[in-house]
Amino acid sequence: MTNFYTYQFLTRQPSRVNAIIWSIVFVLVVVTIITLFLFLRHRDDGKYRELTIITILCLLLTMTIQYDQWTQNKNSRANNGQVANLIKQMAAERHVSVNNIYSNSTDLKDGMLIKMKNSVYEVELNSDNSSYQLHPAHLTNHKINLIK
Repeated sequence: MTNFYTYQFLTRQPSRVNAIIWSIVFVLVVVTIITLFLFLRHRDDGKYRELTIITILCLLLTMTIQYDQWTQNKNSRANNGQVANLIKQMAAERHVSVNNIYSNSTDLKDGMLIKMKNSVYEVELNSDNSSYQLHPAHLTNHKINLIK
């Protein structure tokens, strides 16, 4: 089965995971403030100091994960944007809707496949990806999974 990605998939911003991580960060900030307040109120009790340290470490870990997700999403959006621009350019040249063109790759690369209406084409890019040629291609497995 070959996966083909729609134009909408390539231009969509990933937000569900970011919302979950930001909500976790918010909860951890609140818990850190509470444990810090309890630590300052009960300085003789070591458990509040340890709880404060644990929540600060969890907060730092979550912020690090969020930063990593942000950089990955930024790179993914850049790559998806290149493929989306290629699809948009093909749609304009061939007078086809962008909703009828699909790519089997989220990265712009030589040899990627484009499905346009009922035909499949292999994309040949020059060395700096400034021009392309389409060559008819035939799938060995005709099962296509459209990822919207």
